[in-house]
Amino acid sequence: MTAADMAWSSSLKNTINLGNSIIGVSILAMPYCFEKAMLSSLLLLVSGLLTRMTCHLLLKSAITARRRNYEFLAFHTFGPTGKLVVEIGILGFLLGSCVAFFVVMGDLAPPLASDFFLLEASPRLRLTVLLLLGTCVGLPLGLLRNLDSLTSLSALSLGFYCLLVLKVFLESFPVLWSGAWWDRVVLWRHENLLSVLPIFAMALSCQPQLFEIFDTVNEPSLKRMNSVVNGAVQMCSMVYIMMGFFGYVAFCGGGGPLPGNVLIRLGSSLASEFIKLGFVATLVVSFPLCLFPCRTSLHSLLFKRGSKFHDPSYDYIPDGQFRLLTVLLVGATLATACLVPNIEIVLGLTGSTIGTLICVIMPALVFTRVQPKSTNERLVAKFLSWAGLCIMIGCTMTTLSQVRPPDRGSAPSRLNPLAVVVSRPAPLLR
Repeated sequence: MTAADMAWSSSLKNTINLGNSIIGVSILAMPYCFEKAMLSSLLLLVSGLLTRMTCHLLLKSAITARRRNYEFLAFHTFGPTGKLVVEIGILGFLLGSCVAFFVVMGDLAPPLASDFFLLEASPRLRLTVLLLLGTCVGLPLGLLRNLDSLTSLSALSLGFYCLLVLKVFLESFPVLWSGAWWDRVVLWRHENLLSVLPIFAMALSCQPQLFEIFDTVNEPSLKRMNSVVNGAVQMCSMVYIMMGFFGYVAFCGGGGPLPGNVLIRLGSSLASEFIKLGFVATLVVSFPLCLFPCRTSLHSLLFKRGSKFHDPSYDYIPDGQFRLLTVLLVGATLATACLVPNIEIVLGLTGSTIGTLICVIMPALVFTRVQPKSTNERLVAKFLSWAGLCIMIGCTMTTLSQVRPPDRGSAPSRLNPLAVVVSRPAPLLR
């Protein structure tokens, strides 16, 4: 194998890993977003461009400052305060993602177990299934130091998302063939733009996981890393658009407004049950990918108080601390999902505040510090920092507007679309 072939193979693996870290349960909310404002799906393309620009600024800052870690890059530019902000931000963002994984698994897995084992669906069954998934699957995978062994599973996860899109396409095909869908869909609802903005703004975020890929590349040039980011963002954007369009066409106009979890609308056929089971499996595989940068940030926050932030060997986590942090994080996220199954609004607020801070505002501010000269890129970074602040305010206000006391006798929703804001299979393969 030539050097060019090896470089292409490595870039493809990194693109798949990053793509799997981006795409997640947010895919379930795409039909909901299209129903709210179909042409506002252009916001998805804008969000993709925003992600690519902020990742470029973050990568260029890291290469210029010779730092291969988000926290240490923030320490280099803003001192201990900047490092603390990034650590807490990444922790909050990714912990919300991990909790969301367990919440969705708690919604999908117990009904499947009830049908398969002929058990009574009950809160105890949900608790049992979550404990089994967390301790017997999530914890062992989370204890892996080298995640190269999960690369093939990451590719299978992306393949499953394509299978999910195919299933939804088959559901929509009769409607598309008859042409009746054109009279049922609504192309533009400007009043709903702010309600879908939090989902679109965060659906393609990968900044907290970017350095997990960056750290695995021997010679990470800016051009090569930009190529990986662009490929992953474009791939996920296409999947989101197809899922949103076909899901909206298939299920609009039947049974009321579309839910945030489009899997609820799937029938009880064997194929539908297989899709739900596969989605649970992809969440289980994605959990350790999300856990990895979360553990790195927590270790940096708790154990790195010295002045050796520039030392690459200082980034190593000793075995004892590695296992302790893994058990702590898995236990905390699992307990939160078990005790607070309806955490949708909390996750929405987490994504619209901390997520925007970490994914948009901080990368732009870091670049303005690393690049003191007045250049076009520095002007873009200043604009993005203000745009990120506006997105944060708009998303937070929109999320807060969704907080309404439930009607008496009505059951709370298991998966609110706003939970998707922070629920992407986050992070990556080593």
